[in-house]
Amino acid sequence: MSRSQGAAIAVDGLHLSFDGRTSVLADITLHVAEGEFVSLVGPSGCGKTTLLNLCAGLVPHRGEGSIRVVGGPPSEGHPQVAYMLARDSLLPWRTALDNAAFGLQVRGVSADERRARARAMLAEVGLAGHEEALPKALSHGMRQRTALARTFAMDATLLLMDEPFGALDAQTKLQLEDLLLRLCQQHRHTVLFVTHDLAEAVAVSDRVVVMSSRPGRIVADVPIDLPRPRSIRELQKDPHFHELYTQLWSHLESGWVRHEG
Repeated sequence: MSRSQGAAIAVDGLHLSFDGRTSVLADITLHVAEGEFVSLVGPSGCGKTTLLNLCAGLVPHRGEGSIRVVGGPPSEGHPQVAYMLARDSLLPWRTALDNAAFGLQVRGVSADERRARARAMLAEVGLAGHEEALPKALSHGMRQRTALARTFAMDATLLLMDEPFGALDAQTKLQLEDLLLRLCQQHRHTVLFVTHDLAEAVAVSDRVVVMSSRPGRIVADVPIDLPRPRSIRELQKDPHFHELYTQLWSHLESGWVRHEG
């Protein structure tokens, strides 16, 4: 069986240009196995989010190469794909419970079932007792926990996450990274995760894929051989964590140099 068969995401020889002249992505080949956590890092504008949007079916693929997601072509609203944005995007007039249930509502899940699943996920992310709070009554971290609950409540096999903790303060960010590690350990999702934070990428990932400046190319695919389960706090004391960080930084710099050269 080829590596692409059975992969949750299989991108092969992908080229993308929006205007037919300027390349956005060039010769992207990326396979993400079921249950794997892969992070994308690279300079701003290199096409990380574009690649995520291609996998979500939000950007049509009309260029060279192929892309398959959960066994078929990408499609908007795929029942086995959930997308978490950088901002929480909570609806201000809906309670935390109703926000956490919103994705399930869009997918036609009955009111009783979606509220039960949303309530259970809010408890898992530490928001039991806050179900009836409106977003304006929640801290930034609590809002992002609600967004996490909404994402995991959908019970999709593939999670696409675009810098979900990028706007948080350092302490809250570390807490939510620990929470994400725990949720992924429990629920065994496949994750494609975009971040600018190399330390975050090392902490949460099985592999980190480094992209160059535009046109985005893959310049490195680094296995993260840190044992699981992981603790964000304990990782800070691990010399190998810092070795991997340094290795990623070196690859990131090489992507700039190749582009400028």
